[in-house]
Amino acid sequence: MKTKDRAKALSVATGSSFEDLMGIVKKELGHPNALDEFIEYGDIFAKAKPLSPVVHILAGNTPEAAIQSLTRSLLIGSHNQVKLPKEGIKEFDVFLDKLPTELFSLIESTSDRQVADEWINSANAVIAFGSDETLMEIAEKIHSSQVFIPHNHKVSLAVIDSDDNFDAAKLAAIDIFAHDQRGCLSPHDIYVCPKIKPRSFASRLSNELAALNKKKSYKKRSIDEEAAIDHLRRSYEFRACNDTSVQIWKSEDNTDWTVIYEDEVQFAQSPLGQFVFVKPLPIDFNEAVNMMGGSISTIALHPFGLDRAQSLSLIGATRVCPLGSSQKPSVYWHHDGYQSLAPLVRWVNAG
Repeated sequence: MKTKDRAKALSVATGSSFEDLMGIVKKELGHPNALDEFIEYGDIFAKAKPLSPVVHILAGNTPEAAIQSLTRSLLIGSHNQVKLPKEGIKEFDVFLDKLPTELFSLIESTSDRQVADEWINSANAVIAFGSDETLMEIAEKIHSSQVFIPHNHKVSLAVIDSDDNFDAAKLAAIDIFAHDQRGCLSPHDIYVCPKIKPRSFASRLSNELAALNKKKSYKKRSIDEEAAIDHLRRSYEFRACNDTSVQIWKSEDNTDWTVIYEDEVQFAQSPLGQFVFVKPLPIDFNEAVNMMGGSISTIALHPFGLDRAQSLSLIGATRVCPLGSSQKPSVYWHHDGYQSLAPLVRWVNAG
């Protein structure tokens, strides 16, 4: 299949537009036909050759990112070997069912760790999702001639500078509710400009989460996940009884959602499961989040502006997006700052 044929098939399977998929090829490889023929490159000619096979180590809590990774590899025509978690990924199976035979034949999958280790040993590129510990184990198996693209644990947050239309709480709730706050794009903390009255914002956010949870559509949580939420809730309930700088809102008779307001501006890591912290936005925002350093993935900003996005990117975030779109990255997104196609090709020159 030519690049255009693969792009057409993948647009049907993913819902991404054909134009966007071809746009990625053009932006990252310099020409839409770079994978199919020699193109002019200065005073010579060049053709991109996909690395193959590419091994994908997937995590169950990030199905969309995993499918996006596989889509990119299929777009350039690589053979793909996919390590699935033991419980599988339902969305992955749905994706496979939508592929034509020519692309389906480029995919092998397994949940067997020993098979995956054998694949890693002979792969030309490895793309892995997982915890810091898991990726360190994989990194030890990578040799110098292989391309390794790790997507380890990251955290995200939101910044609200103003809320003239009083729509920020609803937008923030969308980001938190999506996928039950699972994955690296889900905001843990929401920093609210003091002029907006962050405590009042937290109350509005709790109402929005309560409304969204009337129509639950996410996976059932594990016992450990429920226990972590319950434990942290109890801790903050105790604090709120003795400290007016803390307040808690929560769903009744279940752990569906939890909103914590606290004056303490230091970043607090959520146990997820729609458990979010609301904090006043400090003058020195960098100091409040500096402990997270290179672990910040996305900052959802309201209202969104490029100048403000530029200043927030300086703290280490690899993506700044409008509030309400945290969980819906563009098809052009550089996941964790990496290009998606360019690392997966090698170039052949002529002339």
